[in-house]
Amino acid sequence: METERISPGNNLRLANNSPLHELPRLGDYLSVSLYTKRDDLLPFVGGGNKVRKMWKISADVEAKGCNAIVTTGGMQSNHARVAALTSAMYGWKLFLVLHGSASNQGLPKGNLLLMYLTEGDIKIVEPTKISQTINSCILQARQEGFEPYLIPGGGHCLTGAMAYLEAVLELKEQCDKLDWYPEWIIHASGTGTTQAGLLAGINFTEWKTKVVGISVARRNPSGKEIIEHAYEELCSELKIQPEKHLVDFRDEWVGEGYEKAGPEVFSAIRMAAEMEGLILDPTYTGKAFKALIDIIKSGEIKSGSKVLFWHTGGLLNLMASPYVEDILKS
Repeated sequence: METERISPGNNLRLANNSPLHELPRLGDYLSVSLYTKRDDLLPFVGGGNKVRKMWKISADVEAKGCNAIVTTGGMQSNHARVAALTSAMYGWKLFLVLHGSASNQGLPKGNLLLMYLTEGDIKIVEPTKISQTINSCILQARQEGFEPYLIPGGGHCLTGAMAYLEAVLELKEQCDKLDWYPEWIIHASGTGTTQAGLLAGINFTEWKTKVVGISVARRNPSGKEIIEHAYEELCSELKIQPEKHLVDFRDEWVGEGYEKAGPEVFSAIRMAAEMEGLILDPTYTGKAFKALIDIIKSGEIKSGSKVLFWHTGGLLNLMASPYVEDILKS
């Protein structure tokens, strides 16, 4: 008898929950009740918040009858890695437009290594050439007989934001079992749809939780405005009233910019690993966790507060980081 094939989409979405872990030693050290939502442990190679977004986006690709993905990101983009591996699972044609300099990379490592292993069509360009190269890839896909689906960098789209509204509902089920509800959620904020989805999810739960996005690159006011737009778009789709004042996007920990970090971030990474076995990275979660420590120590988050650190992933960014020696010495 012929075995029925299971859709890759079913495989992706069968186990889409991430665990909620207490961080008792760090909580005692910081004098708060501290938990972490472990999206770094989502069941997909490398994990991370881009996995949740891709689960939703891949369903839309299927629904629209597309068979090729065109997207963009940096040389160590988690989104590009997830897009590449998802394309391989589905058998879709992949076009990746990466911005950076190949001459400085040496042998590929981290996310870039996994992208190359999938044998997608990878083009490395200067940032100023991203848009024209994307358009060229769409044209090439159609000329080769494919129906392409364009995914904005980082999964920054309505579908990606919806994934994080659903993630909050998942969190609520876990919190109900523990009878523990976060007063604060701190997370790394990049393209903005993770934060937009979390905010919309808070609307649905009717929690009084304060969501703080810690910028990994963008500065205010533009960084906050991008999130406000994504949040308002999602609320409009859901026919709920947005609360614009909810958007709290902080850029004090950006440092010298994206993928740039310093000694204080390195120390936060070491602290999390040594005290809890929690692995962070200097591009994303290390900055966010350093911010969490500083916000608590400033007194803004009061002693005894219930605090959730939403771990958005980054293991492969750590493994490929040029700061590994600095982190070990911190």
